[in-house]
Amino acid sequence: MFLNSTVILFYSNMLFGVILSLSSNNWVMLWVGLEISMMSFIPLMTSNLMISSESAMKYFIIQSMSSSIFILGVVFMLMGVNINYEMIIVLSMCMKMGVAPFHSWVLSMIEGMNYMMMFNMFTVMKIVPMMVMINMNLNLNLIIMLTLIIGSVFGLNQNSIRSLLAYSSIFNMGFMIYSMKNFSLWIMYFLLYSINLFMLIKILNLNNINYLNQLIINKVELKSKLSVWILMLSSGGMPPMMGFMGKLIVIELSLNFNDWVITVIMVITSLLTMFYYNRLCFTIMSISSLITKWKINNSSWLSINIMIINLSTMPFIILLKYLN
Repeated sequence: MFLNSTVILFYSNMLFGVILSLSSNNWVMLWVGLEISMMSFIPLMTSNLMISSESAMKYFIIQSMSSSIFILGVVFMLMGVNINYEMIIVLSMCMKMGVAPFHSWVLSMIEGMNYMMMFNMFTVMKIVPMMVMINMNLNLNLIIMLTLIIGSVFGLNQNSIRSLLAYSSIFNMGFMIYSMKNFSLWIMYFLLYSINLFMLIKILNLNNINYLNQLIINKVELKSKLSVWILMLSSGGMPPMMGFMGKLIVIELSLNFNDWVITVIMVITSLLTMFYYNRLCFTIMSISSLITKWKINNSSWLSINIMIINLSTMPFIILLKYLN
């Protein structure tokens, strides 16, 4: 997508909608902000892909439906009806974000989007629904367990990079929803996930990689392979990468709350995601296994930066934790 005045207008409108929702002090303005960001996001989704218009229509229908359910919950709350309106609002937000069991729409529309719009959908568009869920303060353990299991198990047999990232996003949503119990940890996890996803999407976009076998068949240079390898390990949560830090702090939080079932599911599902990311890494790197991997002087600035960010973030966060 070329950066022109239209794109800048829609991007700024989308961010304005998010900021309006975050800074509003009543439910109606929060809903207005959600609608502004949604209506600005849909034109940005359209691209030269054949199914982009279909994806945009699916996105519009799902978001409209979830907004209607949200308004219904708000009306029940304002009327003082003896109904669990908090659960209605939370379920509408889950549908808006694509959390399991409302995740099917994400996978059906993801193939019609470009990588940068995927990044926006997985990060920026989830901030407001998360804030609403934090304010509701409900026990969402069942949704968290479902999200973790579906995000890890269904990602095992994917061949498309977009589907892999979508299932990875669903899996990470489980960690994000659990980390809501501590707001500062939620911000930390969200930032770590966003930075890692942005770097991975940037590399995939630069090399125009859409399917796993392209990394093997294409003549992708070793620098890019090394970068993808490090980012995949980080996304899977391999220590001492940046992605491991996020998972570690959330699992530590679950241990503090004595949620043993959630902790066990988090560890097992993390191993499954680690497996499908590692499978990809080994496939990429073993094709050029005779080449020395650590020739830093031959690497590009991008791969060096990715390596530095991934390897230095975790010690830096641990240092900050102990300084506090």
